[in-house]
Amino acid sequence: MDVILAYLQNYWGIILFVIGFITFLVTQGKAEAAQIILSLMLRAEKEAECLVLKNGDEKFSFVVDYGYRLLPRTARLFITYTMFSDMAKIFYASAKNYLLGIKNSDENQKPKQV
Repeated sequence: MDVILAYLQNYWGIILFVIGFITFLVTQGKAEAAQIILSLMLRAEKEAECLVLKNGDEKFSFVVDYGYRLLPRTARLFITYTMFSDMAKIFYASAKNYLLGIKNSDENQKPKQV
């Protein structure tokens, strides 16, 4: 136990740096994953006819499969395919809620015709 404490005392700066660097990699990986998911969501919507993506499930699968391959290797060390898929589900749900909110607010603002 004394050896471990002495080691920590001597190298606390390096250990703190390594922990900070790993934390940085994880957060950067998640931010990059989010950016890839959002851009692929838009691309899948735009190119649905060209890619022959007929329904939402096919579009979602395209985003997850292609997006995970676009992640850098360092990000894939910390973000599994399942985590990436879950992130995509969350983004899809929030985009859907946002668009439904816009649609509902537009309907409320339109003057009603008698």
